[in-house]
Amino acid sequence: GCYNETTDLPNTTGARALSGGTNLVAAGNMTVETCWAFCRTGAGDASGGKTASFKFAGLEYARECWCAQTLSSLSEKLPDGACDLPCEGNTTQACGGNLKLTVYMASAASTRVAWAAALVTVGAISLVVI
Repeated sequence: GCYNETTDLPNTTGARALSGGTNLVAAGNMTVETCWAFCRTGAGDASGGKTASFKFAGLEYARECWCAQTLSSLSEKLPDGACDLPCEGNTTQACGGNLKLTVYMASAASTRVAWAAALVTVGAISLVVI
Protein backbone atom coordinates (compact mmCIF):
# COMPACT_ATOMS: atom_id res chain seq x y z
CA GLY A 1 0.00 0.00 0.00
CA CYS A 2 0.93 3.66 -0.18
CA TYR A 3 1.95 5.50 3.01
CA ASN A 4 3.20 9.00 3.72
CA GLU A 5 6.80 9.61 4.75
CA THR A 6 7.10 11.12 8.23
CA THR A 7 10.29 13.20 7.93
CA ASP A 8 8.36 16.47 7.50
CA LEU A 9 5.76 15.90 10.22
CA PRO A 10 5.92 18.06 13.37
CA ASN A 11 7.56 16.50 16.45
CA THR A 12 9.17 13.62 14.55
CA THR A 13 12.71 15.09 14.58
CA GLY A 14 13.00 13.94 10.97
CA ALA A 15 12.38 10.26 11.75
CA ARG A 16 11.40 8.17 8.75
CA ALA A 17 8.28 6.03 8.44
CA LEU A 18 10.63 3.04 8.13
CA SER A 19 13.41 3.91 10.57
CA GLY A 20 16.02 1.95 12.48
CA GLY A 21 16.79 -0.26 9.52
CA THR A 22 18.82 0.26 6.38
CA ASN A 23 18.40 1.55 2.85
CA LEU A 24 19.58 1.08 -0.71
CA VAL A 25 19.58 3.51 -3.63
CA ALA A 26 19.59 1.78 -7.02
CA ALA A 27 19.40 4.57 -9.60
CA GLY A 28 18.06 3.19 -12.87
CA ASN A 29 17.70 -0.34 -11.48
CA MET A 30 15.22 -0.37 -8.58
CA THR A 31 12.39 -2.92 -8.67
CA VAL A 32 10.11 -4.34 -6.00
CA GLU A 33 12.08 -7.59 -6.19
CA THR A 34 15.43 -5.79 -5.77
CA CYS A 35 14.20 -3.97 -2.68
CA TRP A 36 12.57 -7.06 -1.22
CA ALA A 37 15.71 -9.17 -1.70
CA PHE A 38 17.83 -6.45 -0.10
CA CYS A 39 15.54 -6.22 2.94
CA ARG A 40 15.43 -10.01 3.36
CA THR A 41 19.19 -10.68 3.15
CA GLY A 42 20.02 -9.32 6.57
CA ALA A 43 21.61 -6.11 5.36
CA GLY A 44 23.25 -4.00 8.07
CA ASP A 45 20.98 -1.99 10.32
CA ALA A 46 21.41 1.65 11.38
CA SER A 47 23.71 0.68 14.25
CA GLY A 48 26.05 -1.18 11.90
CA GLY A 49 24.88 -4.58 13.14
CA LYS A 50 23.26 -7.36 11.17
CA THR A 51 19.73 -8.64 11.32
CA ALA A 52 18.35 -11.82 9.79
CA SER A 53 15.80 -9.89 7.79
CA PHE A 54 13.49 -6.90 7.97
CA LYS A 55 9.70 -7.21 8.20
CA PHE A 56 8.93 -4.13 6.07
CA ALA A 57 10.23 -3.00 2.68
CA GLY A 58 9.31 0.41 1.31
CA LEU A 59 10.08 2.04 -2.03
CA GLU A 60 10.33 5.81 -2.47
CA TYR A 61 11.28 8.26 -5.24
CA ALA A 62 11.42 5.46 -7.88
CA ARG A 63 14.93 4.41 -6.80
CA GLU A 64 15.11 4.22 -2.98
CA CYS A 65 14.50 1.13 -0.84
CA TRP A 66 13.96 1.41 2.93
CA CYS A 67 13.91 -1.60 5.28
CA ALA A 68 12.71 -1.71 8.90
CA GLN A 69 11.13 -3.93 11.52
CA THR A 70 8.25 -1.49 12.10
CA LEU A 71 6.22 1.10 10.23
CA SER A 72 5.75 4.35 12.16
CA SER A 73 2.27 4.82 13.62
CA LEU A 74 2.49 8.39 12.29
CA SER A 75 2.60 7.13 8.72
CA GLU A 76 -0.92 7.09 7.31
CA LYS A 77 -2.33 4.90 4.56
CA LEU A 78 -2.92 6.89 1.38
CA PRO A 79 -4.81 5.99 -1.80
CA ASP A 80 -2.64 3.69 -3.91
CA GLY A 81 -2.63 6.28 -6.71
CA ALA A 82 -0.69 8.68 -4.45
CA CYS A 83 2.39 6.50 -4.97
CA ASP A 84 2.69 7.60 -8.56
CA LEU A 85 6.34 7.05 -9.47
CA PRO A 86 7.19 3.91 -11.44
CA CYS A 87 10.25 1.92 -10.41
CA GLU A 88 13.27 2.90 -12.50
CA GLY A 89 14.14 -0.76 -13.10
CA ASN A 90 10.59 -1.86 -13.99
CA THR A 91 8.15 0.87 -14.97
CA THR A 92 5.15 -1.45 -14.49
CA GLN A 93 5.74 -1.41 -10.71
CA ALA A 94 4.97 1.40 -8.25
CA CYS A 95 7.97 2.77 -6.35
CA GLY A 96 6.44 5.36 -4.05
CA GLY A 97 6.51 9.05 -4.79
CA ASN A 98 7.61 12.38 -3.36
CA LEU A 99 7.60 11.69 0.42
CA LYS A 100 5.42 8.63 -0.21
CA LEU A 101 6.32 4.97 0.23
CA THR A 102 4.97 1.85 -1.46
CA VAL A 103 5.17 -0.51 1.55
CA TYR A 104 5.32 -4.31 1.66
CA MET A 105 5.30 -6.57 4.73
CA ALA A 106 6.70 -10.09 5.08
CA SER A 107 4.21 -12.89 5.57
CA ALA A 108 4.89 -16.60 5.81
CA ALA A 109 1.36 -17.44 4.64
CA SER A 110 2.29 -18.21 1.04
CA THR A 111 5.21 -18.39 -1.35
CA ARG A 112 3.49 -16.34 -4.04
CA VAL A 113 2.49 -12.71 -4.17
CA ALA A 114 0.57 -10.69 -6.71
CA TRP A 115 2.03 -7.47 -8.09
CA ALA A 116 -0.40 -6.02 -10.56
CA ALA A 117 -1.34 -9.00 -12.76
CA ALA A 118 1.82 -11.07 -12.22
CA LEU A 119 2.53 -13.74 -9.63
CA VAL A 120 6.11 -13.74 -8.41
CA THR A 121 7.80 -16.35 -6.23
CA VAL A 122 10.03 -14.85 -3.55
CA GLY A 123 11.69 -17.73 -1.71
CA ALA A 124 9.59 -19.21 1.09
CA ILE A 125 8.27 -15.84 2.22
CA SER A 126 5.53 -13.91 0.53
CA LEU A 127 5.20 -10.18 0.25
CA VAL A 128 1.93 -8.64 1.36
CA VAL A 129 0.94 -5.19 0.18
CA ILE A 130 -0.34 -3.48 3.31
